[in-house]
Amino acid sequence: MLLWIILGGILAFILFVIGLVILFFPKQRKVGAILVGAGMILMIASIVGVFFHFKQLDDVNNKVLNYSAGKSTTEPGTQEAKTYQVNHKTTENNIDLLVKTIKVEKKPVYSTMEQKEMPGSISVKLSIKNNGKEKLTTYPNQGTLKASNIEVDGGDVLLSEFDASTVEAGKTIEGTLVFPLEKLKFVSSIHSVALSWLSYFGSDSDPVKTETGTIKLTK
Repeated sequence: MLLWIILGGILAFILFVIGLVILFFPKQRKVGAILVGAGMILMIASIVGVFFHFKQLDDVNNKVLNYSAGKSTTEPGTQEAKTYQVNHKTTENNIDLLVKTIKVEKKPVYSTMEQKEMPGSISVKLSIKNNGKEKLTTYPNQGTLKASNIEVDGGDVLLSEFDASTVEAGKTIEGTLVFPLEKLKFVSSIHSVALSWLSYFGSDSDPVKTETGTIKLTK
């Protein structure tokens, strides 16, 4: 959304400049005046849109911080967590995807995607190595998680922690994806996990998919 607002602002500026140039031609001054006016209005709208976007992001951040502070005194006994050492490696499409650990946690989290409290989450610690010749671009919200009979489309961007969103050729990045769960009665009810991951090489707009297959969770 922000990208489209910025592109709109750039186009508005170009329109404004073209209008200024046309103003120097007496027979086309009316057209120039219209273009200048339209360009100014669109530029102002674009600036307002950028500020509004960042305000929304700031509001979500404040909600997460306030939520975390409010939950710091959660009564003992209402939380449960298990961490599984899996070290599951998938090599596909010039990408090495290594899932190191999977943590299933029954603890309320605030989902910034759904903008509401979720009863638990699954955290996937992994590394991504780029074996291709072009840089690789990827984001936490481009992973789909299947856990037993649950499917979550996209990791939570603010809850997840990643080194970077780009991987240069021959390099590796590491991070943790956090997937809030809308339903989680018991941690032990999650027996397996499968991760489907989207990435982009160079300037390609078509993603490559990396599938881990089913990863069984055993201590």
